[in-house]
Amino acid sequence: MIESAPQTEKNHLAISYAKLSVLASLISSNYAYFCSGCRMNIRISWQYGMPRFWTIPMKLDRITLVGMVAMTAVSTDLYLSGIPLIVAEFNATEADGQLTLGIFMLGISLGQLVYGPLSDFYGRKPVLYVGLIAYIIASFGCAVALSMEHLLLARLLQGLAAASGPVLARAIVTDVYQARDAARVMATLATSMALIPCIAPVFGSWMLYWFDWRVQFFALMLVGLLVLLCATSLPESRPRQAGERLSFGKITRQFGLSLRHPIFMGYCLIGGAQSGALFSWISMSSFVVIDQLGVPPVYFGYTFAVVVCGYLFGALASSRMVMRLGMDQVIMIGLLFGIASALLMLVLAILSLHSLAWVLISACGIFFSTGMILSNAQVAAISVFPQSAGQASSIFGCIQTGLAAIVGSLASQWYDQTLMPLAIALTAMLALATLGVLKIRALKSV
Repeated sequence: MIESAPQTEKNHLAISYAKLSVLASLISSNYAYFCSGCRMNIRISWQYGMPRFWTIPMKLDRITLVGMVAMTAVSTDLYLSGIPLIVAEFNATEADGQLTLGIFMLGISLGQLVYGPLSDFYGRKPVLYVGLIAYIIASFGCAVALSMEHLLLARLLQGLAAASGPVLARAIVTDVYQARDAARVMATLATSMALIPCIAPVFGSWMLYWFDWRVQFFALMLVGLLVLLCATSLPESRPRQAGERLSFGKITRQFGLSLRHPIFMGYCLIGGAQSGALFSWISMSSFVVIDQLGVPPVYFGYTFAVVVCGYLFGALASSRMVMRLGMDQVIMIGLLFGIASALLMLVLAILSLHSLAWVLISACGIFFSTGMILSNAQVAAISVFPQSAGQASSIFGCIQTGLAAIVGSLASQWYDQTLMPLAIALTAMLALATLGVLKIRALKSV
């Protein structure tokens, strides 16, 4: 039972929940460029015979797209404070409580592979409606769960459904914006989405003052319903084409084409490697900051907030630079910051210098680098296949999420009470990102 656990174990349990929450939120924040930077009349290049200008009802569409990209983050952060209560009510273990987060992330990773190809055929809005309705139903299933097994199944279905939001939002932006504009919009919204790890848990905690943990999932039902109602105002950016037929063979051929395309896979490699570096810090930060550097658990959140600011400023810098320098050049600049930050952590590990300031500077540099790179890598990858943006978005998201989760998990398992496992993980991921950049530059120079 949670109540009988030693205080140290309680602190680490709460921190582990917080880290997983931020991990999920930052995955979503990489998608959160979709609605910022809009103008009342946006000049766009339509591929399907649509008007040259699209007048956007600013506030409602902006709220809708923000809601779509925030679904995955809110679905983890809002119920975070209720996990100990869930464990206590079902007489489960702490590992079961953490599994409610992990199985949700598994659903997101798998769900991304479904919605993109379907939306390329049926259109963005019909597939979005299906995903949102499924999300509402799954959230209700979580709220009325009678056992931990029931809750885990509902959370898996909720993750599968929640994946529709960011995947389709990415595809919509690629439909509407040209490459550099899309990268700017992505980077701008990423700054605001980085605030979700701070806001959503607070609202979830307030709910527990008056209600139990089930109300948090009823609140997620309400979020899904509001996004669904607002989505009716979104214009269809890719209507179904007359005469097209859904073919499993065509879908698999397109997957194969994407996976064999060296430039597309290069950008996927960059995005996955940067996410892997970011999640290496997320998974090991409490051990490093609390156990090695001696920061009290009550102050751990402040150190994490400082590091997350690096991501915010990196995304902001990207939004300011991409229109002038281009996506590849911004990726290169961000990569240089990341390499320098990883090498700094490696030096600290080799010399056994346990300095809180220098460790946080290195981590901030990694997050700054990720903020600069991810938005541009996403748009550059999806732009390779503009006619099948949904499917390209699905593949990129699956690779990014999968690689990040694997590397983050391995890094935490390798922890040996020193900075070395973290430094090795960061250096390896930046080396992988460098290989992706060099590969793309070599291919484009031919």
